[in-house]
Amino acid sequence: MKTWQLLRQNRHLFQRYFVKEFLIRGIREFFQNKKYHELESPILAPALPQERYLSPLHVEVKTSNFESIAYIIPTTERYNKIILAAGLGDHFVITKVARSSEELSKNHSLEFTMCEWYHINGTYLDLMSDCEDLIRFLHRYIYDSFVKEKNLGRFPIDLSYFYEDYIIYQDEKINIKYPFYRKSVPDLLNEYSQIDLNNIQDESDFRSNLKSKNYINIENLNWQEMFELVFAKEIEPNLPKDRPVFVYDYPKQVCVLTKPNATNNLVCEKVELYICGKEIGNGYTELTDWHLQKINFDREMKARKKLNLQTINYDYELLDALKLGIPDVAGIGIGLDRLAMIFANVKNISDINYFSINEWDIFNSK
Repeated sequence: MKTWQLLRQNRHLFQRYFVKEFLIRGIREFFQNKKYHELESPILAPALPQERYLSPLHVEVKTSNFESIAYIIPTTERYNKIILAAGLGDHFVITKVARSSEELSKNHSLEFTMCEWYHINGTYLDLMSDCEDLIRFLHRYIYDSFVKEKNLGRFPIDLSYFYEDYIIYQDEKINIKYPFYRKSVPDLLNEYSQIDLNNIQDESDFRSNLKSKNYINIENLNWQEMFELVFAKEIEPNLPKDRPVFVYDYPKQVCVLTKPNATNNLVCEKVELYICGKEIGNGYTELTDWHLQKINFDREMKARKKLNLQTINYDYELLDALKLGIPDVAGIGIGLDRLAMIFANVKNISDINYFSINEWDIFNSK
């Protein structure tokens, strides 16, 4: 049965769908209070940053005198940086994005809603502080919004699962009053995998290390694929769940658009936010050096060709913007569907979207 049919039968279910609505309203108020501008980003792009495992959806664009392809944006990043070169300054975007590589599952959809913001003269450390403030603000905003909705008497509203300093998600108590955990990737590799990042810089050394740990079917994996395998199997499942967690300082091999760390040349200033084991956000101190960015793009483009992956139109406009100069800045994208799942205490991404792509008949036919 489709969501709209379930809602027609049970008005109590509307409450969990209102969470995302209130979440978006709260984000707008949070950034308006910080004097950020809101950028309306296009959902189509003529080119994208080169990343080896990016699998964008694309559409054919035809007019009476023109024919090409355009990409449905997987992130708004190219537009954020181009407008920074124009001089907009601190800003945020809320929009739909899509990624064809996303599997259909309880945590994944081909399309989802994202909020991205760019903090001028900030670093990934500032993004962590921004996220903490935002999560606490939204926690209170959503509760206050439900109180107002309950007083209107239009829908049945249950306020019993709201708590002042923590969130309950699938029986896990997530404390948001205390500072969020901050754990570096090198430390996590040592703690949970007994791997020293210094000792696996060579791909063959990394492969030998994993073989000694009884990993199989890794002969054809490259460095990034092996890292992601270790991260998924040995680190993600062990991240604490009693508080949100910032995982930061990712290996340089997996960072295409990120500023290198000044004190450790093996990592870049990238951070991901996890809440109760779910990856919620991905951000970094932005790489603003156009020359280094071009080197990274060229490397990724060659890697895509070697892997026989779809050719992606090279984003020369983005490089032109970087050449003209953008300020020192940090940017992050937050997946609002997963965050709404946490606040609504639901297991499935379809349970916070009225018209989930996961319900399309073509994905459910036998």
